[in-house]
Amino acid sequence: MNKFIRWYNQNRKSIWSTIAIIIVIIGVIQLINYFYKVSNKKELNNKGNQIQNTTANYNYNEVRVDDNHSSLTGEQISKNQETEISIIDNFIDYCNKNDLQSAYDLLTDECKEEMYPTLENFQESYYNNVFNNSRKNVSVENWIDNIYKVNVNKDFLSTGRYSKEDTIQDYITVVEVDNQYKLNINGYIGRKQIAKSKEDKNITIDVEETDVYMDYQYYKIKVINNSENTILLDDGVNIEAMYIEDKNGIQYSAYTHELNEGQLMVSPREAKELEIRYYSKYGSEKEIDKVVFSRMILNNETYTTFQNKSLYRDYANFEIEI
Repeated sequence: MNKFIRWYNQNRKSIWSTIAIIIVIIGVIQLINYFYKVSNKKELNNKGNQIQNTTANYNYNEVRVDDNHSSLTGEQISKNQETEISIIDNFIDYCNKNDLQSAYDLLTDECKEEMYPTLENFQESYYNNVFNNSRKNVSVENWIDNIYKVNVNKDFLSTGRYSKEDTIQDYITVVEVDNQYKLNINGYIGRKQIAKSKEDKNITIDVEETDVYMDYQYYKIKVINNSENTILLDDGVNIEAMYIEDKNGIQYSAYTHELNEGQLMVSPREAKELEIRYYSKYGSEKEIDKVVFSRMILNNETYTTFQNKSLYRDYANFEIEI
């Protein structure tokens, strides 16, 4: 015991200094924890306020206008665009109420013909994939002109959960037809009549119309072969040989993998109609001015006799100005 007292007397300054340091460290840690809890509580409160502000923007039909400006141009939306948004609102409301006939009636004839020829097609291919007998929250943002970016989410007001993974994004175009507003949905922009043709070497190619989507374009083409030989619109050697070209000289090739040789082959005196899809994303300033078949085989019977197809020379380059 005497040894301990002697050791304490000799080291008491160091001992109390160490104890004081430990007390200070503990106090600092507790202070940090306190401020962290306060900060975390404020953050949670802010998040709660954000959710309240977001849900307050939803109207009765669960459609929310994110902004009153175009997301591309930054221009303020017009009164006409406000009317167009109200048509989208009606469409969503019909879907939320499971009134499929009224929703289907809002589609343009072109959209029905191209994507949903019957009400049953609309229900199976669109409604069941997007709504599936449940109410949805929808935000609408003007993308450009009469095209709107639409985000469809689960009703997180009732589920209490929001996730970007639950979001389905669509582009809806509002079109005025016979003084009525109609919709093109599911990324379908619309149809443009062309009716341009070229005749050469007893072959006529008519470019009749195009259906424009957000990510690609379809061209309806009619080929009339008045020659004495079977022709092949493309030999398949160069996947970029069939293309459309815009006014700036940029080329967009065809989905050649979707076309087999039988579809591209036209017999003598035959007229054949084709729908060809091209890798052409929608652009409001884009103007396509050519449809091109740059490696058309004019005599397929002779072509098939060549073991080395690179020696065949009887090609035609068809460029149809549209």
